[in-house]
Amino acid sequence: MKFHPLTHIIVAIEMALIMLILPVHQGLGILILWLLAILCIPGRTGTNLTGAFIKILIIAAFFLFLIHGVKWRPLGISPEGTVAGLIKFLHIAAPVMTVMYLSKMVHSEEIFALLIDLRIPPVVILILFRTLWLVPRFTERVDEVITAQKLRGVRIESTSERIRALLPTLNPIFSSMFEEISENSLTLTARGFLNPGRKSHLNVLKYGWPDGIFLAVITLIFVLSWF
Repeated sequence: MKFHPLTHIIVAIEMALIMLILPVHQGLGILILWLLAILCIPGRTGTNLTGAFIKILIIAAFFLFLIHGVKWRPLGISPEGTVAGLIKFLHIAAPVMTVMYLSKMVHSEEIFALLIDLRIPPVVILILFRTLWLVPRFTERVDEVITAQKLRGVRIESTSERIRALLPTLNPIFSSMFEEISENSLTLTARGFLNPGRKSHLNVLKYGWPDGIFLAVITLIFVLSWF
């Protein structure tokens, strides 16, 4: 069922707030359930950032455990530090899960149409879209570099070999991405996107009764989580 993009945004924000409001163990339970739901729900956008974001969460959890959960003198595990690390982990996981959910459920064209309907200034829309574009474009560039390195005979089978193959190419990757940002910005400026006046869009967004029911259920859960 197709929901209005504003419904997805509000639901994602409420789920993130529920994770932060509840006690740490219940917040982790909500995090796990939300992650399972994201993995099971068929994506609408074709953008596959779930694997990359899960890796970010795993890395964050590992380093937070080392920083807060491990006692080095004497060597051991601190229960209080582990709880503190879990709280900080939830603070990191909340925005990551929000972006992961929205990237899978909302098309960029729908976000653009929503921002136009909300009368967001064109400059803000341009900055937002260029920022959101960096992550998937960086992933595409990395895959292109890995493929090119393999075609050149470079052996890339493990994570360490992948890192060694990418390190010499990071500078040209970021340089080419910033060059694309500049070219796209100049193109939009030449087409008058930043000029004053009302902008139009092709997608027609309709808010229906399924949006109201879905949003009401999540909002009810959000309100009950306070008590």
